[in-house]
Amino acid sequence: MAKVERVLRCYRCGAILQSSDPKADGYCDSKVMEKGPNKIIYCNNCYDAMMSLNTSALDLQGDEDVLKILDDAVASDALILWVIDLFAFNGLLNPEIAKKLRKNKIVVLANKVDLLGSRVNRKKLEEYITERFLAYGVKPFGVKFFGNTEKTDMPSLIKELGETRKGHDAYVIGKTASGKTTIINKMLKSYSNKTKRAIRSFYYEGTNCGRVLEIPLSNSSFLYELPGISNNNSLVNKLEKDVVKYVTPRKGVKVTPKLLMANEFLAVGNLAFFGLIDGAKSLNIKFYSAEGVETKKLRSDKVRAFVANNSIKKEVRPVSDRYTKFNDFDIFDYHMEKDGLLHDICIEGLGWISFKANGQVIRVTAPKGAAISECLSKIR
Repeated sequence: MAKVERVLRCYRCGAILQSSDPKADGYCDSKVMEKGPNKIIYCNNCYDAMMSLNTSALDLQGDEDVLKILDDAVASDALILWVIDLFAFNGLLNPEIAKKLRKNKIVVLANKVDLLGSRVNRKKLEEYITERFLAYGVKPFGVKFFGNTEKTDMPSLIKELGETRKGHDAYVIGKTASGKTTIINKMLKSYSNKTKRAIRSFYYEGTNCGRVLEIPLSNSSFLYELPGISNNNSLVNKLEKDVVKYVTPRKGVKVTPKLLMANEFLAVGNLAFFGLIDGAKSLNIKFYSAEGVETKKLRSDKVRAFVANNSIKKEVRPVSDRYTKFNDFDIFDYHMEKDGLLHDICIEGLGWISFKANGQVIRVTAPKGAAISECLSKIR
């Protein structure tokens, strides 16, 4: 994993703090900067403004009600069917849920694989998914792929999952909009209820969450579909509905190859910027996104002005009215390894860049609170 560090900025003007040029934007005494990102820091020109960084950008919020329900799943040694959206999945899991389920059998249901197209090597993609779960101490029992155009032998899959659960209950979990209900509906087309119990939805005792779907698997075991795990750090949940349509792939994921020179950035609409700031003279990247996302290359000194101008002119979409000032963004620097392997840096809900890591420093600018992650490449 790359070393990542938050870039210090002045909250009032948004300038990146520096102590080398008193005449340049963001000048701040080096002794003040040594206080670090968790202290009040300001540039000399904005000394009366306090810095207030959003420290939750890489944190995932737990869902207390889902955790309570999963206590029963752990107690009954239930099979866990963990649904992920392959486009949005950036390797981040809810750490509390992952910790709770480490001893359960977990089958990952990887949804929307068809969006990735024929370019994807499914064996390598399965390795990627397994690696990301293992990073949280969870070893998947298996990985199954789904998609809108994917042909799945559902009767055989249901039989296989029945053998895997060995008479125990099964719980379907996943983030909001991951596709849990779609997969269950496909399963129900091949489902035969041989019990005297009916399919029902009910409010789970001791929780305040929405209704839980209960499907009888036998006279003593059930499949439960739980409410979606909170997805507060996905950019999709931070955008207006008319902007979400730009960042959500419909028919497939678009691949945009670009060559970034030193101190050059790739603007992704008005929502994110990926830049090469050190360690190499140039960098070949591939940017994976929805079909409607537009990009543009910029020099580093043009990024700030671009945010303001593009917010008005909307020449490069998507543009959100919630992110119109440079202060609306957080900045992270990723100090990459020198392993020569393909790595991804992903902004959840927007897309990711893929490139070979050779000691570069990649600067990522994203809306405050959007989850960003770096790991070995999803598509290898």
